[in-house]
Amino acid sequence: MTAVADSGSVVLHVLAVLVGVAVAGAVLVSALETVVLPREGFTRIARVTFAVVDRLLVRRWRSTERAANLRGLYAPVALVSLPLVWMLSIILGFNCIFWGIGAGTWQRSFEISGSSVTTLGFAAPSGALRTWVSFVEAVIGLGLVALLISYLPTIYAAHHDREKGIRTLRPFAGTPPSPIAMVENLRRYQAIGHESLWQTASAWLLELDQTHCAFPALSYFPESNPSQSWVASVGAMLDAAALLVSTDPVDLEAGSLDGRQGPLLVLAHGVPAVVRIGRAAGLPIGPPPVLADVLLGAVGDAPAADLSITRAEFEAAAAALAPTGAEPGVDLDLAWRRFSNVRGAYDRALRGLAGLTLATPAPWTTDRPATVGRPRLVTTRPIDVDWALPAPPTRAAG
Repeated sequence: MTAVADSGSVVLHVLAVLVGVAVAGAVLVSALETVVLPREGFTRIARVTFAVVDRLLVRRWRSTERAANLRGLYAPVALVSLPLVWMLSIILGFNCIFWGIGAGTWQRSFEISGSSVTTLGFAAPSGALRTWVSFVEAVIGLGLVALLISYLPTIYAAHHDREKGIRTLRPFAGTPPSPIAMVENLRRYQAIGHESLWQTASAWLLELDQTHCAFPALSYFPESNPSQSWVASVGAMLDAAALLVSTDPVDLEAGSLDGRQGPLLVLAHGVPAVVRIGRAAGLPIGPPPVLADVLLGAVGDAPAADLSITRAEFEAAAAALAPTGAEPGVDLDLAWRRFSNVRGAYDRALRGLAGLTLATPAPWTTDRPATVGRPRLVTTRPIDVDWALPAPPTRAAG
C-alpha cells in the first residue's frame, strides 16, 4: 500500500509540473503574440480576459448614463487587466512547478512563486534545481513588466492616431459624419480631385488596418467625442468614395475613372481594412473581395447586392448631390448596381462594427447596426450576430 501511495504521489507531482509548464508556456505565447509579434485577432488568454470584463461591466442598467460610462471603461479596464492576468497565471503555473519539484506545501510553493516573479525575495527556495526555477520565473516576471511598459503606450498612441484621423475628416464629413455631407463639402471646397486629401485618408485607413487587426481591443476604445464615432467616420468616407465612383458615367471596361483615382484609392485600402478589422474583432464575416472584381461585377446585368442601403436612399442622395455638380447623364440603374456592389463588400463589416462599438447613430453607417452578442468566453467561434435590420431610422439623404 505504501508503494502504491508513493507511486500515486510521484504521478501527481509530475502532473503538477506539466500543468505548470503548460500554463507558463501559454502565458508566454499570449504575451509574445499580443505585443511582440501581433497576430490578427485575440489570443486565448486575451479573449477570456475581455469576455470576463464584458460580463462584469457591460450590462443593462436602468441608468443609460451609467451604462454608457461603464461601457466606456470596458476596453481600458480589460486592457490593463490583461498583464495582471498574465502575472497571476505565471504565479499559479510556477506554484504547481515548485510543488511538483518538492518545494513544500502548496502554501509554501505559492510564497516562493510570488516572491520570485515579483523579485521581492521574501521566500527563498532551497536546492539548486528550485533556485534555478526561481531565477527563470523572475526573468519571466521582469520580461512581462517590460512588455507592459511598451504595450500600453503603443495602444494609446494608436488610439491617438485614430482620433487625429477623425478630427481631420470632421470638417468635410460633419457631426455626426455623413457621406452626403462629405461629398457636398468636397465639391464646395473643390477638393474632390485633391490627391493629397485622398492619400491622407488612405494612409489613415492603412494605419487602422494595421493597429486594429494587431490589437483588436482598440475597436472597443471609446472616442473622445461620442458624436464622432470612428466607425461612422470610416463608413462616411467609404460611402462618399462609393457614391463618387458609382455616379461617374465612365465605362469601367473601356478605361480608367479619370478624376476618380482618389476615391478608388480609398476604396482599395478601406474596404479590406474594414473587413479585416471586423474579422479580427470576432465578427462572422468572410474575407474581403478584390475591388476590381466588385466594380466590374456591377457592369453586367447582375442583380444589386443585398445591403442595408435602399435604392430609394441612393436615388435621394444622387438627387441631393445633383445641384452641387453631380455628373450629368448618369444611368441610375448602372450607378445603383455599382454602388450596391461596392457597399455590399463592406456592408456587414460596417454594421457589425457599429453594433460592436454601440456607436452614436450617423446617416448610412451607424444608424442601422447589427445586434452583436457578447465576446466568447472560451471557444474561438465568431461572436453571435443578428443581421436583421433594426427599426427603420429617419432615412434622409444627408
